Amino acid sequence: MPTIRYKQRFNKWYVYELHQYWDKELKKPRQRTTYLGVAEQKDGPYLKPGPQKEQIKKIEKTEKAIVDCGDSYAIDQISKTIGLRQIIADSFGNIDTLMALICFQISEGVALYHCQDWIEGNYEKTLFPEAKVTSQAISNLIRKLGQQASQNKFFEKYIAHFFPAKRGLLIDSTALPSAINSSMNAYGYANGSIQENVTCLMLVDEQSKLPIYFRAIGGDIPDVATLKTTLAEIKQLGLVSQSAILDAGFCSKENIVFLCQEGINFITRLPRSHGVFDQLVKEAAEMERTQNAIRYKDRAVFVKSKKIKLYQQEVYAHIVLDPTKKSKDMQLILQNGLEHIVTNQQELELDEKLKNAGYFILLSAEEIKKEEILPSYYIRQSIEQVFGFAKSNTNLLPLRVHDEQSIKGYLMLIFLALIIFITMRDRVKQPMDKVLLILRAFKAKNFDDLIIVQEPNKKIKEIFNDLKIIMPTVMGI
Repeated sequence: MPTIRYKQRFNKWYVYELHQYWDKELKKPRQRTTYLGVAEQKDGPYLKPGPQKEQIKKIEKTEKAIVDCGDSYAIDQISKTIGLRQIIADSFGNIDTLMALICFQISEGVALYHCQDWIEGNYEKTLFPEAKVTSQAISNLIRKLGQQASQNKFFEKYIAHFFPAKRGLLIDSTALPSAINSSMNAYGYANGSIQENVTCLMLVDEQSKLPIYFRAIGGDIPDVATLKTTLAEIKQLGLVSQSAILDAGFCSKENIVFLCQEGINFITRLPRSHGVFDQLVKEAAEMERTQNAIRYKDRAVFVKSKKIKLYQQEVYAHIVLDPTKKSKDMQLILQNGLEHIVTNQQELELDEKLKNAGYFILLSAEEIKKEEILPSYYIRQSIEQVFGFAKSNTNLLPLRVHDEQSIKGYLMLIFLALIIFITMRDRVKQPMDKVLLILRAFKAKNFDDLIIVQEPNKKIKEIFNDLKIIMPTVMGI
C-alpha cells in the first residue's frame, strides 16, 4: 500500500508517493518514490507537475493519515516485554528520541539523518511524541550515549537483569573502516587490506546469543592484548565468567596462563606460529585411522586429544586433521612454492609445510570428548553472525562519526538495536529482512483522538504470534 510523504525545502512542501517492495535480487526491502507535486503547506493540496500545473488535487484525509505501523510497534513492544526499554530510560534518559533511532536503525539501516523524513510516515511519530530527530539533536544524543558513566550504568543494570548467573562467553572482534581524526583510528588489517580503522570487540552470551558487552579499541591494538582488560571490566560490571570461546587471535602464553589462573574454562585455536604446534602434529602419529574419525555436519575429520603441559599450565590439546582442507592446503603450498625452490633448505621448508597441511589444533582447559570438540568450538560462529547482522541490518559500516566519544555512542546505539533485533530473529521463523518488510506493510489510520489499525493479513498475524505480541485494534493518541 503506497504512502504519501511531504518534504520541506525552503518555504515549499514537495509531495511524494512511496511504494515498499521486496527486491528479489538483492534480497532486501527497497522503496520506490514517485514525485506528485508541490504544496504550500504540509498535508495541504498540491499542484501536479507539468502541463496540468493549474489543477489542484485534494489529498483525502484518510489517505494522508495512513502510516506504517507494524515495524515500530513490534520493536517497541519487544523492548518493553524483555525489560530493555526501562533499563535504557534509567541509564540514558531521552527515551523517545533513543527508541525512535533504534526503530529506525532496525527497520531501515541507513544513515541516521534520514530518520526525520522516515518518521513522518510512521506510527513512530505518535508512539514517541517527544522524539527529536534533527541532525543536531541526533549528534547530541550520540555523544551522550558515548559518556562512560552512562554506559557503565547501563551495563550494570543490563547484566544484572539479563545475565545474573555465571555465563559462557563468545569473544571476537571486527575492524570498522573509519576516516576520523582521532588517536583511536589507526592503520590495521581490515577487509583483506591495511587501512585506517577502529576495532569493535564484542562479548556474546553462549546460551542466549545476545550481546553482553562491547569495547571500542584503537585499530592498531592486536586482539591478543585486549583480553585481560575486557574480562576485568565486565567483572567490575557484575558479570561472572564461567567459560570463554575465543579465536586464535586471542591465544597467547599470557592469556592462557591468565585464563587458567582465573579458573575460566576456555576453548581456543592454537596459532601455527606457536612452536608447540609443529611438535604436537609430529607426536600425533597415524592420525588417518578409523578409530580417530568423527563426523561433524557434512565433514569427516580425524581427531586426537591429549593432556599436555603448556606454559606451566595443564590443558588439553585436540589435534584435528581435515582431509578436505589437507588437499586444498597441499595444492596451494605446491603451487606457490615449487617454482621458488633453489636450495636444499628451501626444499626442506616446503616439506615441513606439506606435513602440517590440513591440521589445526584446539586447546581447552577441561577434557572434552573428541565428538564434542568441534561443535563446542564452532559455537563461536554465533558472534560472527552478530557482527554480520550489525554490518548489514543496522548500518554499522562505515563509521560516520567524528570523535572518540561519538564512536562509542554510535556503537552503543547499534548494541541496543542488536539486542532487540536478535530477540526478534530468534522468535520468528523466517529472514528478518522479510519480516520487517511484512510488518512495514501493516498500516494504521490517524484520526483526531485515536489511531485505528488496519486489518492484518495472515502473514502479519503469524509474525505477531511468533513475536508473542498482541496488536490492539485502536490506540489512543
